Amino acid sequence: MPSHRASHRAPRKSHWRRNLSVALSVVIIGGTAVWWLSRADPIETPVATTSDAASTTSPSATKKAMKWSPTSIESAAAKTLANDLSLEDLAGQLIIARHRNNAASLALVRDKHFAGVMVTSPQILDVSTNDPLSQIKAFNADIQEAGGERDYPVMVPVDQEGGLVTRLKRPMTPFPTFMSAGAAIAGDPKQGAQAVAGATKASGAELRAAGFNTVFAPIGDVTIGAADPIIGTRSAGTDPAIVAKSVVAAVTGYSQAGLISAVKHFPGHNVSADSHSALPLLASDKKRLADHDLVPFKSAIAAGAPSIMTGHLNVSSIDPGVPASMSRKVITGVLRKELGYDGLVVSDSLGMGAVVKRYPGGEAAVQAIKAGSDLALMPADNDRAYLAVLAALKSGEIPEKQARASVARVIAHLLHADAAPQLNGDAGSHAIESQALSAAAITMVSEVCGASDPVTAVRPSGSSAAVANFKAAAKEAGLSTSGGSSLAFTSSRSAYADIVVSTDRPYALANSTAPTKIALYGTELPAMRALVAVLTGKAEARGKLPVDGIAVKQC
Repeated sequence: MPSHRASHRAPRKSHWRRNLSVALSVVIIGGTAVWWLSRADPIETPVATTSDAASTTSPSATKKAMKWSPTSIESAAAKTLANDLSLEDLAGQLIIARHRNNAASLALVRDKHFAGVMVTSPQILDVSTNDPLSQIKAFNADIQEAGGERDYPVMVPVDQEGGLVTRLKRPMTPFPTFMSAGAAIAGDPKQGAQAVAGATKASGAELRAAGFNTVFAPIGDVTIGAADPIIGTRSAGTDPAIVAKSVVAAVTGYSQAGLISAVKHFPGHNVSADSHSALPLLASDKKRLADHDLVPFKSAIAAGAPSIMTGHLNVSSIDPGVPASMSRKVITGVLRKELGYDGLVVSDSLGMGAVVKRYPGGEAAVQAIKAGSDLALMPADNDRAYLAVLAALKSGEIPEKQARASVARVIAHLLHADAAPQLNGDAGSHAIESQALSAAAITMVSEVCGASDPVTAVRPSGSSAAVANFKAAAKEAGLSTSGGSSLAFTSSRSAYADIVVSTDRPYALANSTAPTKIALYGTELPAMRALVAVLTGKAEARGKLPVDGIAVKQC
């Protein structure tokens, strides 16, 4: 097993570039010889889509400006590489491993050609060390080293949505929950989209510098509201149009950082059950699917989203009783053919309760790939999944042509991400972008009507983390935290104080009788700085509630 050195093995990257240059000096496309160049096609720069931009730019030009996808040369190179794989290597290249321990994960990449490794908390960082990020950087470098003979990068993904789903914490810059994107865009579509793209670009730069090339974000699901058991503020809101704009802005930022993003969970986790434990019923008929659930994904596809993750959902109007992640009717029929999506398709984790009991052993991986997924994510048992996929390839149950096309898509996107310019990715260096998103999102739900003076002293209460971060932000701004108005932070329960601030789901504000109610969507220091600026009168609350069911007091 390679040692955990903190250095980034620079020769590893030049190795696959050098081998590609030699092995693919001539690529045959449509019968025409094309010389391999390091980068013959320019990277198109994605821009945030807004109604203003759409009014002055033709649809084709807008789509071209948004497109972040492999170049023709990268795609041709990827096809050659995929076609050269043995069936044994092809089987591994269709799976992203579930991390058990470092040695086992590295062996899967090195010996069985797994596409990548998904490392989740608590294993992802040892926060007890003085430099917790060095551990994950070293392991990510080891992963690439283990795949050193394949002539293209190994996929190293991470769940880093912001808010509650943040696998990498200290010393990375903390970002607020994705509902902040919906609040920012609902408040001001143009400036909100810029704040969202700026935040995801900043987050993506830090992730890429840490050795990740893929992020499983943003959420394209439209939350059902207060009854939502798992998505909640991971969603941008209850309005499909707002969610769609939020997703496009987020994908834009990630693409600018050179990171493969994955919009999830197709066709929309807009349900009242948690797919981690059961198979939820998505009861939308085809019209509601088209007009509601699929709206954010359609926008993501039009914007050139690199990847889409499927959800474990029983879509009764399309393929009743079959999880969408296992359904050829949903993936190949709707996503590929009806919506015309030609990017990467990855399943949700195959170790979740919605599928693991229905598809034992390695069957879940086989079914996901047969249905049209390019990558089977985190099977419950890596080795059994590999053997099942290999057997299905040999028997023809998984068509070899389909499998090689999937692998070519994966390789092409990895090459494209690897060739993108490296931005400043110093861990913790993007508090400004995080605060800008919170400042655009913070929402005044109700306030004392009439003239009111800025707050000069406030007594905070609530969660210890929120209070600690608020006190730090208040101290920076010269705001006293002893005496004065009472302020209560709440994430789920109603509370009373002079000022009540929700830091996650804003629904508790509906039951509060506080004279001033504010939705913040975050607990970290950058979010608290935005809150302090509003309380002290240095900034206005510019966001707008992106969810239904909470009355906004009008003065």
